[in-house]
Amino acid sequence: MTHRISNGNNMPVQAPLIPDPFVPYECPDNATVAVLCRTDPDLLSRYLEPTPFEPTGDTFVAYASDFLNCDKAKYMDAGIVIPITCDGETGATYLFEYEDDDAAIAAGRDLWGYPKKYGEIAMTVDDDRVEASILRKGTTILSISADFSTETSFDMPPLAPHFNVHTQPGPAGEVLSRRIIRRDTSADFQLKTRKLGTAKVELASLPTDPLGEFADHEVIGAMLVIGDFYATEQNGWGKLVRTL
Repeated sequence: MTHRISNGNNMPVQAPLIPDPFVPYECPDNATVAVLCRTDPDLLSRYLEPTPFEPTGDTFVAYASDFLNCDKAKYMDAGIVIPITCDGETGATYLFEYEDDDAAIAAGRDLWGYPKKYGEIAMTVDDDRVEASILRKGTTILSISADFSTETSFDMPPLAPHFNVHTQPGPAGEVLSRRIIRRDTSADFQLKTRKLGTAKVELASLPTDPLGEFADHEVIGAMLVIGDFYATEQNGWGKLVRTL
């Protein structure tokens, strides 16, 4: 085997954690279950208070997504997103996000500011039933049980582009930079199937993962989307909106 020192765009330079380059990448047959939930709008505003984002209403989305067919890093992804506006543009921000692969976690956090943490994620799609969960430090902090045998009509709010507050800490505890990163791969997604249905979402908290504060909610509807995901050179990278 021939070893080489990489260009040092991430650490360690002898064996970078993030595949280089990370973009482009693709995931055939990516499956995502997303559940639209209604909650107290004051709760959403409180969680968005440290950001420049405004909630578009009183909803959040609990989701799980299967990226095990990804060619750069095989992983599962799940969490909670909030539909928001940023400088007048409608999109979504990730409030809580968990994955089960360190390269995928590092890439999302370091490159684009996604708030990723490690979690053990399970997801099964069996005809019209979907079960998904996040296990973190021995506690199931999110579980989704969805039924698509009977279609439920509802409108899912726009969940793209993604807006994240990318924060770079300094070596002495200071903040080197805070900036808004915009990312939108939706134009390259090739839809295969889409189903609407019902679901149940259960949420629990850990000291540093307060998902349980969203346990009091009403489920509006669930969506199951299967298709080919692409992060292309044109749309797979993030774009700087502004510094904070």
